[in-house]
Amino acid sequence: MAQSPVDSATSLRDTLVESQLGSMAYSELLPTGTIGLMRAVSWHNTLGRLGVWVPLVVAHDLGCTIAGLGQIASNLRGVGDQSLQDGWRRLLIEIRETDLARAHATWKHNDAMVAVVLARALQSVQPHLPERARVRRGFPLPLDVVHYARLDPQTAHTRHDQAAVVGWLTTLCEQRLVCLLAVEQIDVDALRLLELFRGGSAEVGGVDLADLYSVIHNSSLSDVIDFSLELLPSLLEVRRGRGQQTFGVDGYAAVERVGHFDNLVLSQLAFDADYFEQKFVDNELFYYTHEKHYETERRTHWVLVDGSASMRGVREVFARGLALALCKRLSVLGEQVMFGFFDSRLYDGVRVAPGTHAEVPYALQFRSEHGRNYAAVIRQINAALSSRRANEGQRFIYLLTHGQCQFPPEEVQALAARAPIYGVFILPSGPLELGYLDLLHRVHTIDEVAISHVRRASKARQIIREVEDDLGKRPPREAGS
Repeated sequence: MAQSPVDSATSLRDTLVESQLGSMAYSELLPTGTIGLMRAVSWHNTLGRLGVWVPLVVAHDLGCTIAGLGQIASNLRGVGDQSLQDGWRRLLIEIRETDLARAHATWKHNDAMVAVVLARALQSVQPHLPERARVRRGFPLPLDVVHYARLDPQTAHTRHDQAAVVGWLTTLCEQRLVCLLAVEQIDVDALRLLELFRGGSAEVGGVDLADLYSVIHNSSLSDVIDFSLELLPSLLEVRRGRGQQTFGVDGYAAVERVGHFDNLVLSQLAFDADYFEQKFVDNELFYYTHEKHYETERRTHWVLVDGSASMRGVREVFARGLALALCKRLSVLGEQVMFGFFDSRLYDGVRVAPGTHAEVPYALQFRSEHGRNYAAVIRQINAALSSRRANEGQRFIYLLTHGQCQFPPEEVQALAARAPIYGVFILPSGPLELGYLDLLHRVHTIDEVAISHVRRASKARQIIREVEDDLGKRPPREAGS
């Protein structure tokens, strides 16, 4: 009897799983248990999405070493040729001594992040693979542990051809310096910055894998990353009220239209059944309440950075570092934040929210596509605010630019009537003489002294503190700072 398509697919999947699990017989790590194996499966699948199909043992041993999740065995334990296993073990030891592996505790190596780091290290080796291993394409492995529970790596190794595994391990050993150099070039500070914005979430929300890949190995971003890390640690802790008041008295505190049915004012049960049902549907019944909730006013903050060519160099570093810190601080305080760039037009931005860090690659990698046309930009902002939705509440506008940002005063006046405007003007070439300055809610001029390495962090914190003061969000212990 011929196999059905479902049975054939199941058989192919089981064969693939067994073949990949057989590669684990070459592992030089002490057993990492089910957790280590399943994380390696996740890394393997993400690497495939990035175009790097590797044997499971490569993803497992390298990933666990980089993330500090496994111990390298004191003696050779793999089934391969002794010289191959010895070379593989020595490479893992050298990887363990890199700054990236030693700093693993400072970045919460979630699966997507580890996979991107592995892709950066392995793509430099990929061109040196034997042709058979280089052109081989894999398949995503199932993420259900039940598929691996009954299989033994040693037995699976003998049942399948492991030439691709040997090809990968041999190439990694032969190109040891290439792999080590790729690992050393990964920017650990970029990983720390991404972790600060991730806010404890288990996933990399809202960030494309290609963006992550670009951020961790682009050395030109290091100045902005360093400044952001200089600012952020002191801005992340905050105590937020729950918007709820509890009355420490006996009995009920009030009578409200909203409440639990058990707290219904009993006299209403005397209503006629139809009348009672109608009042219930219309939310016109009364309830006793112990607690009273206060709705916090919804506010949306637009943090807009000038991305034109005039902002290159130290202006760009200060503006983007300040923007990231301000976005993160407002988000932690429970505010709604949109972050974007402008030059000759206003670009679609990203929404900043706890648990995501899409704004980090966006801030670090944005490059201007056009010249500058500030009149068009301010008109776009006005148009966006004039069509705002009712549930978006009050708006605040933050403009981070330079001293020659010539917005038409009449457009700024129209914008100021809709939202308070904060202007941060970085390194003006002369006296700041713009016709709309008196229309801004606050004006900050960042001169050469303020932007120096000694003063820039304190100046940025001052700007953020003033924003908190205006929102009434400064913690009491910081009121005098």
